[in-house]
Amino acid sequence: MKFERIHPWALVPEQRTVDIEAAKERERLYRENFRHLRAARQPEFCAPWNLGQRVGWRVFSPVDVTLTALPQIEISAEDTEASAGAVGKQEVWLRGGTALAMDRPPWLHLYEFRDGDGWGSMFVPNGQGSVEWRQGWMPDDFQPLSVMTFPSEELPELGVLVGVLTPASLDRMQSTGFSIAISPRTDVDIRRGQEIARIVLVGPESLRAS
Repeated sequence: MKFERIHPWALVPEQRTVDIEAAKERERLYRENFRHLRAARQPEFCAPWNLGQRVGWRVFSPVDVTLTALPQIEISAEDTEASAGAVGKQEVWLRGGTALAMDRPPWLHLYEFRDGDGWGSMFVPNGQGSVEWRQGWMPDDFQPLSVMTFPSEELPELGVLVGVLTPASLDRMQSTGFSIAISPRTDVDIRRGQEIARIVLVGPESLRAS
C-alpha cells in the first residue's frame, strides 16, 4: 500500500522494523559479562511478536497537541441554540442531520488548517464522546482490500476506536483525507511524530459474517 500526502503538514504511515541484531548483541553482552543476569528471552526472539510488530503501518500524530475527553450530547437539530442551552453546552456541531452539543476545549478549533481557499477542521466531533482526527493523507494502491484501524499499544489512553474502512468508505474520504476515530479517556499529551494508531489491510473474506 502507498500513501498520498494531501496536505504539507501530514506525516504518512510507515512500517516498523525490528532490530534483531541489537537484541542478539544485548543477549551476548549479558551472557559473557555478567554472573547472574541474562537476556535470552527478549521479545525480538519471539516469532509471533516479531511478525505482529512488522505487519501493517504505524500512524503518527501530525501535530503537538494535548487532547482531553470530549463528552457530547445529541440534541434536536431544529432549534440548536435552545437545545444547547437546555443541556448547558456552548458548542454545537451538525453531523448528518443530527446536532451534537458539547463544551469548547482549546484543541477543538486550534488546529484548523489551510484547505484550498478556506480552512478545514482537523478534529471533528462524531458523537458518543468520539472525534474524527483527520490525518492529511490518503492510502493508495490497496483495492480490493479494506483498511483496518486499531489502537497503538504505546498510547492506549488515546482511545482509538477499532474500525474497518472499505474501498467505498475511503472513496468518500478523498476530499477530507484519512481519519481515525478517537475517544480520549483522560488528558493526553502527544508530540508530532509520535505513534498514535496502527493500520492493516484486510481481505473481503475477513469481513464476511459467520
